[in-house]
Amino acid sequence: MPYINIKTIIFSIISIIILSFCSQRCFSQLIDGGQNPPSVKFRQINTERFQIIYPTPLEFDAQKVANTLEAVVADVSKTLGRQPKPISIILQNQGVQSNGFVTMAPRHSEFYTMPGQEFDAQDWLNSLAVHELRHVVQFDNLAPNLGAPLFEELKLALFGINLPAWFFEGDAVGIETALSKAGRGRLPAFEQTLRTNILSQNKFSYSKNYFGSYKNFVSGYYPMGYFMTTKIRKDNGPKILSNILTRIKDLPFRPYNFSSSLKKFTGIGTRQLYLQTMAEMEKLWSAQEEKIKLEQYPVLNPTNIKNPSNYLLPQIDEKGRLLCLKNSFTASPSIITIGPQKKEEVLVKIGPQTEANFSLAKDLICWDEIRIDSRYQQRTFSVICTYNLTTKKYRQLTHKTRLFSPSFSADGKKIIAVKVSQSNHFNLVELDAESGNLLKEFPNPENYTLQTPAYNNDATKIIVTAVCEKGKSLLLYEGDNARLLLPFTTQLIARPIFWNKQIIFKAHYNGIENIYLLTERGEMRQLSHSRFGANYPYVNRGQLYFSDYSANGYNIASLDLRRHNDAHASREENTFVEYYSSLISQENASNILESVDSVRYPSKPYPDFSHVFYFHSLRPSVTENQYNNDYNLGFDLISNNKLNTAAASLGYQYNSALHSGSYSANFSYQKYYPKLSLSYRNRPRLAYTKIKNQTDSIIVPFTWREHYSSLDVSIPYAKNWLNKSLYGSFTVSTSYTQRYNQNMQVSGFLLQNVFPLKYRFAIGINSQRSARDLAPRWGQNLEFNYEHAPFDKKLVGSNFFVKSAFYFPGLAPNHSFSASLNFQTNSGVYLYHADIPRANGWANMPGILKLKNTLLLSYRFPVAYPDWELGPIAYVKRIKGGVFSDFENINAGNGLRGYGLDLSADMNLLRYYLPIFEFGGKIIIPAESATKKPIFELGINFNY
Repeated sequence: MPYINIKTIIFSIISIIILSFCSQRCFSQLIDGGQNPPSVKFRQINTERFQIIYPTPLEFDAQKVANTLEAVVADVSKTLGRQPKPISIILQNQGVQSNGFVTMAPRHSEFYTMPGQEFDAQDWLNSLAVHELRHVVQFDNLAPNLGAPLFEELKLALFGINLPAWFFEGDAVGIETALSKAGRGRLPAFEQTLRTNILSQNKFSYSKNYFGSYKNFVSGYYPMGYFMTTKIRKDNGPKILSNILTRIKDLPFRPYNFSSSLKKFTGIGTRQLYLQTMAEMEKLWSAQEEKIKLEQYPVLNPTNIKNPSNYLLPQIDEKGRLLCLKNSFTASPSIITIGPQKKEEVLVKIGPQTEANFSLAKDLICWDEIRIDSRYQQRTFSVICTYNLTTKKYRQLTHKTRLFSPSFSADGKKIIAVKVSQSNHFNLVELDAESGNLLKEFPNPENYTLQTPAYNNDATKIIVTAVCEKGKSLLLYEGDNARLLLPFTTQLIARPIFWNKQIIFKAHYNGIENIYLLTERGEMRQLSHSRFGANYPYVNRGQLYFSDYSANGYNIASLDLRRHNDAHASREENTFVEYYSSLISQENASNILESVDSVRYPSKPYPDFSHVFYFHSLRPSVTENQYNNDYNLGFDLISNNKLNTAAASLGYQYNSALHSGSYSANFSYQKYYPKLSLSYRNRPRLAYTKIKNQTDSIIVPFTWREHYSSLDVSIPYAKNWLNKSLYGSFTVSTSYTQRYNQNMQVSGFLLQNVFPLKYRFAIGINSQRSARDLAPRWGQNLEFNYEHAPFDKKLVGSNFFVKSAFYFPGLAPNHSFSASLNFQTNSGVYLYHADIPRANGWANMPGILKLKNTLLLSYRFPVAYPDWELGPIAYVKRIKGGVFSDFENINAGNGLRGYGLDLSADMNLLRYYLPIFEFGGKIIIPAESATKKPIFELGINFNY
């Protein structure tokens, strides 16, 4: 469950240091989460330190967040020694995913108010408030004196340059754990992968655990960072993090600033800290393992150590087949069957989910999927889908709903699901499985967060997990009457199901996730004794099936429930390693959420039109000069409003070739369905003309200045279903150019270019990519462009071109074959435009007078996943290869221009999590050359 989008921090490095060398015209928000529909009306609450901006239905939650933030800010800030400056908190209620982040430029934090279906045992917004507020404190400790209107982006950049992601996320997880009775530091699920790898002797390098792998499941930087930052504090006291941040603040451009500061105060650098932390955790977890009873279970699915996979939610159909949800590095998530000899068959490839989920009854499967809005990225939906095992037909049962964790009744006629309103109210709803119509809505007067419901055998009872500020419990519905079966506790209780008159569910009472049984008499029994964790229980004919974790992912296991039917099958004592205990003693303020006031703050509308501009940063710009080999230097003053509906910039650049300045202004507005962009340039220009002297003609330069104004209107569209997505857009662009201050009169030189028009229509359908896929397995992408000058009779002609990209499966998993067929026809002033993709190495081949079409064929494949750690310089995750063949002007002969091969590697540089760099090279054999002398090209690229 990510709290902060890592792009927020690392993208700033690229924006200021790298992108400034590419384009000074990028003035969008660093983290573009999209927009809300214009029908969403926002209000605001202003306290001493916080501005809460929220949609009208979230009045109750906004008041609660305001009180919580004011109550906890002193304790959250205490060990870093400085309280944060005022900041805006935006509550987002249109989406169905759980998230939160803090960013500068503009300075704000966003809380996505939807909790997950297997979230921690506490109130979601309370958890967000503590975690995200710690990030605000980190920002303001590292660069306290930088802010709007000039330096917010610089502040963000210094944060990303100096602090590794594992540090700021690990510290925030530690604080959320120490200052509340919950938090991820108390959850075995949070440490599961790291613990499993260490006890399985998969002692991966620092870089592999930090940056990830295409070869093994690794912990990632959240758990790794939690244990490393906790060890720093445990060994060096509560002020150590403040000391490190202060030293970095005093000299923010020191190379490897964090590691050198860590070493100054602790005597060890980052790598030594990592090794010591992993060694200590191995010792503690090994001691824990000696205290618990462990059982090995037969593995019912195929195993392949070269392709780690998760087999989740095992269920048995009426034919006795084993079904489950599978995900892996090599394929997108699918519901599959596992037959004799463990042979797999894919039933249906599904789309993204908020949590892994599906349910089986009779010959039907149902599950939930995320649906994106056609225009507004902040708005998403969770719909219910079904698949008939007999007819092989897929249906989307609901549309534009917010329904989660659907579960069938035993007869397959009804579905129970969790419904969440935009005011964050939770209810159970019962649907007709054939029509999707609402049959009943169950009351939830306490507004518990409800998770993963299930029917009993005759659908007269429903069991569901209930969450509130006190923790988690099991809630039993009998008709409209509901009663709690357990006292609220800080257990990660999840996935309850009925077995006869008893309840089976997942919890971690013994310090590891296991399957438990609650008898009719309220007795608790431990059913599984998994070494690393058990989840997703399911019962069929007295046999309990579940997913059992291992170093290669979740395997399907089973046990006979009849042998657990005796009275002495009790649960084990808790053996969880409470590594956070030192943090609690240092903070001396456990569960600060118990003493939150209920002040009623005044609220008022937050009108979008009065907050269109928010100038926050002065961004340097460096661009290559088109007239010489030098660079143009300048700056842009950047504005982004906090709801991300408007962006603007004002800029200046000095043209080193023409010894003159250029001025720019840009504005985009994206609140309504069309996206509008306006830009203005006042710039110097240079061209050459031929003049006659007494004896001959000579070519001389001439200069002028021009006003250039442009307008773009874009209508985007998006849709997704199963593992497929569709995008489309239609854009109309025009401009007006007025030239003046010519240094000489040139025949035929136009002083005006009046509203030429450009039209662009793009559409594409692509399948979802797995982690190892180099391209979609299937994809069809087309782009049509047309431009002309209908309002200027001096400019005759037109330009029409089509670009395409088609993707097909290769000969082996994750291989990809692509074909790009492109066409262009033009006339008049556009006669020699070449706007379609060209052959590799075309600039070093004989020229083509008029380019009409191209065909680019490519076959790409992964070569290896080395996971090489090259010290602090680079970490190489993947090596890729490919072969290609390129054609131009096919109708004029065979058109073959060249062929060749390429080799590249994906890597992280200088221990930065993002961007991912791609270094590679190509060998191109020209077809026209008699000697076929190869062309060598080297390149670098980066992505997120």
